Parts: sequence; C-alpha cells; structure tokens
Amino acid sequence: MVRGSIMSEKELKIGDIAHLTGLSEQDVRRLIQTYDSLFTYRTIGPVRLFPQKTVKIVQELMDLSRKGLTPEEVTTEVKSGRKAAAPEEPAPEVERTGVPLPPEVVLDLRVMQETLARQERRIAQMAAELERVQEERRKEADRHRETVNRLEERLDKHQRDLVVVAEWVDYFDGQLDEVSRPVLDRVRRAFGTEHGPD
Repeated sequence: MVRGSIMSEKELKIGDIAHLTGLSEQDVRRLIQTYDSLFTYRTIGPVRLFPQKTVKIVQELMDLSRKGLTPEEVTTEVKSGRKAAAPEEPAPEVERTGVPLPPEVVLDLRVMQETLARQERRIAQMAAELERVQEERRKEADRHRETVNRLEERLDKHQRDLVVVAEWVDYFDGQLDEVSRPVLDRVRRAFGTEHGPD
C-alpha cells in the first residue's frame, strides 16, 4: 500500500523516528495511529517507510499534546499551521545546496537554536548584573568623594584655626616677656627715648 507520493529523500522507519525524536517506538506508533490522517508513508511488506518530515510532525504533535489539547484540536492545529510553518523548515538551504538535509542536521539545528537562545538569555542576565555592579561602584565612588571633600574642608578649617592660635601664642609670649622684664628696664624702655642722658 502506498500513501502519498514516494519521496526521493531517505525514508525513515518507526525506529528511526523514535531515535531522532527521543520517544519510544511504542509512543511513535501510538501517535501515528491516533493522528493517521497527518502522516504519509509507503509499505514494503510489513515495514512502513515515512518521509523525513515525519520527525517534525511527531515533534509538533508532542508539543501540542503537552499543552493539553484534544486530538481533534491537535489535528486542526497541525493542519492549519503547516503552510505557515513551511518557511521555518530548512527548505531554503536545500534549494541552495541541492542536497536535502538529513533529519539529524535538522534536529541539530533546533538544538543549536535552543542553546543559542539560552546563551543569549545568560548574556543578557550577565550584562544586567554587570550594569548593576557598575552602578553600585559609581555610587560608592560618589560616597568616597563626598567623604574626602568633607575631610578636606575640616582640615582647611583646622589649619585656619591653627594660624589664629599661633598668632595668639605669639601675642601672649610677647606679653609674658614684657611682664617678666625688671621694672627698671621697662621704665627705661618706655621713657628712654624722651629722657636720655645729656
């Protein structure tokens, strides 16, 4: 029995699909039986051979089933989304090279995209953390500058106070010298220029 057209690409057995999707063969058979209208295949004796796009369909079915949709809703979703999803498939690459991509490469691309998305999220988190640390350092530097400015102002004030104190000390030293001189010397000094010897 042949369903759909016979593909020139490498065809997959149920075991291949299970290996590529990470599901058990029993789960793959159950999905194919439940959503039979979504799959094309051809048979050689008891063996069914599926086109490579079956891997993507099985993955879509698993993703939609995890969202809690009924089989009818899942079928509608997959059928309605096939035309919209077509540009996301690796068809442009096939057209450029002229060689169809094996399913392993398609899956690797998906894994790489997911890994890249995780890395981008991590980079964004690290950039935000770096910006937060830099902002904290700027605030800390501002606080240090304010503290240094206050200390410099206090030092200037103390130096001005010291100048005033030094002037007072000089004044009192002079006064003490005057007080400690003998009375006769003070009188002579005070009147010496007016009543000098003849």
